[in-house]
Amino acid sequence: MLGFRNYWYPACQSGELKRRPLSITMLGEQLAFFRRDGRAFATKDECPHRGTPLSMGKDEFPGTNSVACRYHGWVWDLEDGRCLAALTDGPDSPVVGRVRVRTYPVEERKGIVWVWMGNEAPVPVEDDVPRLLARDDTKIRVVKGLTYGNWRAHAENIGYGHALMLHRDSIWVLTRQNPAFMRNFTPYVSEDVDGEWVADRSEEIVRQAEYPGLGTWPTLKGKPWRYRKGGRLSTDLFGLKAFISLGLPGINRVLNFPLRGGIYYEFYVPVDEDHYRLWQITCTWPKNPLDAVWQALRYYAWGRPAGVRRFIQQDKVMVRHSSDFAKRQGSYRPSPKIYRPDAFHALWQDYANRTARGVGLDVTSTNGTRSEAEAEPAEETHAL
Repeated sequence: MLGFRNYWYPACQSGELKRRPLSITMLGEQLAFFRRDGRAFATKDECPHRGTPLSMGKDEFPGTNSVACRYHGWVWDLEDGRCLAALTDGPDSPVVGRVRVRTYPVEERKGIVWVWMGNEAPVPVEDDVPRLLARDDTKIRVVKGLTYGNWRAHAENIGYGHALMLHRDSIWVLTRQNPAFMRNFTPYVSEDVDGEWVADRSEEIVRQAEYPGLGTWPTLKGKPWRYRKGGRLSTDLFGLKAFISLGLPGINRVLNFPLRGGIYYEFYVPVDEDHYRLWQITCTWPKNPLDAVWQALRYYAWGRPAGVRRFIQQDKVMVRHSSDFAKRQGSYRPSPKIYRPDAFHALWQDYANRTARGVGLDVTSTNGTRSEAEAEPAEETHAL
């Protein structure tokens, strides 16, 4: 499943998109991104004539929002996809105005180029960018990269079931006495100052327990460095309660990670069935210039190497195995009746299937359709 199409997705950072076009694969499609007079544009990275990537094209008419295919010189309007000229066929070429390339709505917020690849009319980009991330006073730092696995495996990696085991030996929690489990764990859907999220609550944190026939776990014997009592790390940061939350189209939100007082977002942008682009965005709110310097030092000396890099690398390894497992089995489903922490993932799937835009619809894009004879086939959006 290549993601929910009717949402805004991060494509690249604004600073990466200059005069040279970028070719980026997203949701199974190859897109070309251009910048003209400071404005960003996106098209399908394929000339409708012979399939040449438009990202190889040339800016033959500076000052116009156009690109010329490098193969035969067909010139395309980057705003609406119209063919404006066929240079090697002369100014009176009959192809002009009769062929289109698909274009995609693009917006820029917080130094990120966001693109809408949906079949429905785009919603305001503010509907999909987390509200706290988009605040004017938010300082963001971005790490991103192509990752092996299916995006769903990473989205469904989120939760305490894995965190209390997998990350126990992470350097980021090296001094913390991680709990054993949460009692009466309850996932729920709520809307807060940052949008709508699948979150969780529990009545009790159990730090140590006796497991019949096995003994006590976890044991602190021989581990004097674990001197801090770990537990639910959330605070009333901006009034938010849940430490971990999951939102559409595939966004993980974590409070106080990788720095206390900050918020960390992961965006899972599908590339193909076996790859996704992982965006890791750390948000902080410095109180003054000196505090901004202090936060930067903490981030680059500790938060980024220990948290954003090494801590999340543990997740990536498991996502790789989960993705391969799902391919061998055909699919996988959460098992909340026999493993209670999976209730979080079951609720996420139900929430996505009920509320995601365009789920279950058979629709055809009308944005940039070439012609009746050359129109793209309908794209079907499948539920989780």
